[in-house]
Amino acid sequence: MRQKHQSIRPRGFTLIEVVVVIAMVGIMTLGAGVLLANSQKSWSNLFARVYSDSAIDSFAAQRAFDTVCRKASLRKHVLSEAGDSLELYYWDNSSTASIPENYARFYQSDEDVFVEYGKTQTGNWQPDTETNPATIQIARNVDSVKFTLEGTSVQMYLNYTDVDMTPMVCSSVRHNE
Repeated sequence: MRQKHQSIRPRGFTLIEVVVVIAMVGIMTLGAGVLLANSQKSWSNLFARVYSDSAIDSFAAQRAFDTVCRKASLRKHVLSEAGDSLELYYWDNSSTASIPENYARFYQSDEDVFVEYGKTQTGNWQPDTETNPATIQIARNVDSVKFTLEGTSVQMYLNYTDVDMTPMVCSSVRHNE
């Protein structure tokens, strides 16, 4: 009878194979850790920029500006010579008056931007000096503000004192005659 001649080889992994696999897993883990750390840092920076005080102020300023501009009359506006303040005249919602009942004046004082809401004189395109206007701060830490008008379009440019903050440009269109 013939004998089978088999070589006896132990089953399992050699020490070198185990060390190579551990090294590969370590390199992949390190790469994933670096990727996650960079992602977290980028997310934190983006979150800080989006929810910073200046970003919130920019949104508030844009919202206030756009709300007034959309209701403003095309017939009259007062833009300062330097372009650093703008007065717009607008109607109340569902108004039937021929002349706007309200005005809004956007201006900068120190490092703040304000909007002054007031009433106009009855039948006249002038602010009513007998009523007290409401003044609201819409942006802080502003280095400069500039307003421009081109046809029906009105723009507001805000440059912040914080150089890391992107300047804000808001453009809106006046719709009313």
